[in-house]
Amino acid sequence: MSQPGWYPDPYGTGSLRWWDGQSWTERLNPEPARPPRVRLPRPERPAHEEQAPAATYAAPHVQRASWGSRPAVQPLGVLVHGLHLHADDQIVAYGNTSLAWPHVEWVAYWAARRPAGSGQGPGTQWIFQAGRYPFRSGPRVEVVIEPDALSPAAMAPGPGQGEPEQVWGRLIQLCQEYAEPRLVAELAGRVRAGESIDVAQGLTFHPGGVRGNRVSLSWSAIAGATVDSGRVWIQQASSSSPILYVPQQNPNAVLIPALLARLRG
Repeated sequence: MSQPGWYPDPYGTGSLRWWDGQSWTERLNPEPARPPRVRLPRPERPAHEEQAPAATYAAPHVQRASWGSRPAVQPLGVLVHGLHLHADDQIVAYGNTSLAWPHVEWVAYWAARRPAGSGQGPGTQWIFQAGRYPFRSGPRVEVVIEPDALSPAAMAPGPGQGEPEQVWGRLIQLCQEYAEPRLVAELAGRVRAGESIDVAQGLTFHPGGVRGNRVSLSWSAIAGATVDSGRVWIQQASSSSPILYVPQQNPNAVLIPALLARLRG
């Protein structure tokens, strides 16, 4: 692995995160003014210590004012489950499926605990998806990364390509750099033009605010959104408790914090 140092945060905070030579730490530079409510996937634990067989973990995602000004993210190239995974500033490809970033219409990424079964012990799965509509039948690139999924001979040194979580983090970085700013701008533009659009299969964004689960909030009533425990939570300005949520794995759910910031700005 590379030398310890500050590197672009693969978890999407927009800050630099300290790499201690073996793993990512909790240290950020600069520290966010309001720390995002996110958690990193926890290290593997012995089977007898497992409590919840299907607990999920959030992939950090926050609105970044530095979009367009950050250094280019380095390309990714590894073998996952024996298939070549490649992503750069133009394309994401896995096996025999590929999509150019400008053609991506929805994205999703999350991490989940894999329960024991089918000859495998419990562990963590890091999942990344990018695709086109219709959601169920349109083309997509889907990668499920597990602790035993990477081929050691194909892994390049340096942060972002040596461990499953770091490969997943690099995919998220590339997606946030080359797909998400366009997606957020397009969705915000449609709402500002008077459309009502479905985001994340459960929330309706419209010119007056957001509707979902029999709750309607105006823009002034919304404080923002956070990603936590496998869900994206929308927080009410008048309360510290979130009032709406959608599962993080729903298409474009991870865009909600940035989309709200754009529309409320």
